[in-house]
Amino acid sequence: MKTTAKQLAGLMLALICAACSHVPLIGHGGSKDEAPAAEKPAAVPVAKTEAAVPAPANVPAPVSQTDASSAGHIEFRYTFKTSAAPDRVYASITGVARWWDSNHTYSGNASNLSLDARAGGCWCEQLADGGSVQHMTVLAAMPGRMLRLSGGLGPLQAAPVTAVMTWTIKRDGNGSEVDMSYLVSGHLRGGLDAIRGDVDGVLSHQVERLRAYIDAK
Repeated sequence: MKTTAKQLAGLMLALICAACSHVPLIGHGGSKDEAPAAEKPAAVPVAKTEAAVPAPANVPAPVSQTDASSAGHIEFRYTFKTSAAPDRVYASITGVARWWDSNHTYSGNASNLSLDARAGGCWCEQLADGGSVQHMTVLAAMPGRMLRLSGGLGPLQAAPVTAVMTWTIKRDGNGSEVDMSYLVSGHLRGGLDAIRGDVDGVLSHQVERLRAYIDAK
């Protein structure tokens, strides 16, 4: 009986070992007839792309005074400050006979100048022989704020040009800031640039006389 039990136990152990011999080891493949497992392809790195920033639209560059397009145009600008109030500055500007230099008049005497400060008014000069000269015409008159006139001064009067002079007055503390611009466009024999220096010399001189006149009052 004992011998039979030992024989039966040995038989069962043999069967279990035979079954285990047919199980493949993990990581070492199976039988010879099995195709090797395909390797998992490595992940391809995805390039990070950013949205393209649209290029800014072409912005026209500012035109300088030396640009060819400004050959028929010249501009003058003068600024000064004074302790006088805007109303007093305006009254001084319109009283042109009191500060304009007589050397730059037809009659040789600035007291012959007059300025009718209203739209359509004349900046005129009376001559000794009964004649007269219209230097400029008032386009806009705003007491204490702005005076705008149209007309070519000096040699520009005889040329086919458009010229606009604007006086702008702004309160600056207890005083005023005064800006004068003179814009000229058109044709002049020899070119407008040929007289730029002379016009600038005369205008800057007149503006300085006006400033001195205001401050002396």
